[in-house]
Amino acid sequence: MTSPVLARHGAVPDAAADAAVAWHYGDPTAEQRALQAGRAVVDQSHLGIVTVTGPDRLSWLDSLSTQAVGRLAPGQSSELMILSPQGRIEHVAGAVDDGETVWLITETAEGLATFLDRMRFMLRVEVADVTAEWAALGE
Repeated sequence: MTSPVLARHGAVPDAAADAAVAWHYGDPTAEQRALQAGRAVVDQSHLGIVTVTGPDRLSWLDSLSTQAVGRLAPGQSSELMILSPQGRIEHVAGAVDDGETVWLITETAEGLATFLDRMRFMLRVEVADVTAEWAALGE
């Protein structure tokens, strides 16, 4: 899926795996500085989004991932990885909790959602791949 933001005047598409989004809009250096200063956003609509809801979501993700997200406050973000039993990286995701849902932004949404759904057991969590309904912007 190609991002609608790529149609913006001055958008230069990436030539690599991220070709569905703009690499820059005419001045990459100024755009990078604006991002660093918190005055810009970046289109991440080429990434997938998995949601985890339910009262056990944070402690459950804490037990499955490399990052301590159990005390993630609403609006805070973090990154996490899911490792194989041999310690190989299976999934990497940016995580943002809004107080009711953890939003996981990842390149492997379908696989991550499948893995997480299989790990639910008795905890009060629901997992959904919402890539088709939502797009991510980074700040």
